Amino acid sequence: MLMKKLATLHIINGDASLPAFAAANLPGQVLVWREVLSEGPVFYTLPEPEFWQKRQEFITDAYCEPSNKYKEKVLDEVQKLEGIEAFFEVVLWFDADLMCQINLLYLLQRLQRNKPSLLTVCTPGKGQNIGNMQPQELQNLFDERQQLGEEELQQAASLWQLYASPHPLDLQLHLQQIAIVFPHLEHALQLHLLRFPSCTYGLSQPEQMLLQIIQSGASSIKEVMQQFWQQDPGYGFADVQLQQILACLQPDLVKSKEPLSLSFFGERVLEGFAAFTPKKRWLGGMEINGSCPYCFDTEKNSLRKNC
Repeated sequence: MLMKKLATLHIINGDASLPAFAAANLPGQVLVWREVLSEGPVFYTLPEPEFWQKRQEFITDAYCEPSNKYKEKVLDEVQKLEGIEAFFEVVLWFDADLMCQINLLYLLQRLQRNKPSLLTVCTPGKGQNIGNMQPQELQNLFDERQQLGEEELQQAASLWQLYASPHPLDLQLHLQQIAIVFPHLEHALQLHLLRFPSCTYGLSQPEQMLLQIIQSGASSIKEVMQQFWQQDPGYGFADVQLQQILACLQPDLVKSKEPLSLSFFGERVLEGFAAFTPKKRWLGGMEINGSCPYCFDTEKNSLRKNC
């Protein structure tokens, strides 16, 4: 006997979007996605239980999140994906920035395995955020949602595998050779490549931007963050991610306490007379730990081996 399917499930990009989404009064159930898969390790080769165990270890350590809270906020929501085929349509609501697009990429490849009858995506234009939109704007976005077929889902699966692998040059080559069917994903993945250390400075683009903002006179963390968001909202970093990036530059390049200013070494690095040794972090499926086999060549605008 065939069971009648539920109509619609909306997967939205975090709690901050809930008030605006609720005000739009769109029919259907809601699942809130709270992970930040653009930060920390991801492994496409791991089975799901091990994958989420690694994620839990990273989030609880990096953000001081209690394990029970992570289970409640993230794992319990992830578990609901197992029953996704009960819905006729699943609508993915994610912004155009790097953080949202990586979360979207994971969900697309995950939903390829047990996809609903209809899978669609709602993404506002650059500079817009779902959480700041008016009800009619969200209704219009819903009416214009992008329907995805097997070709799009296969591309998403390939891109996720490349993002979550330790071989970023393969991702870069794929972006150069293949037309990306998702409107904002190519730009987001290019920003991801810019997070690799510069061949000249040893700094990622976000780190270099923070130093330049401080050099220009921003002396408080709040002011630095506001200017960063204004200059390049494409990363989608929340304040906690920016604070972590800044903390990795302190005290070597930036003085630890407000008013913020560059150290002597920070000035030399920004001027190109010295290079910064990257701190330990993960970029997709690759760990940087004091050194990196790849660097971003700003003159050629491409990632290359760090020979």
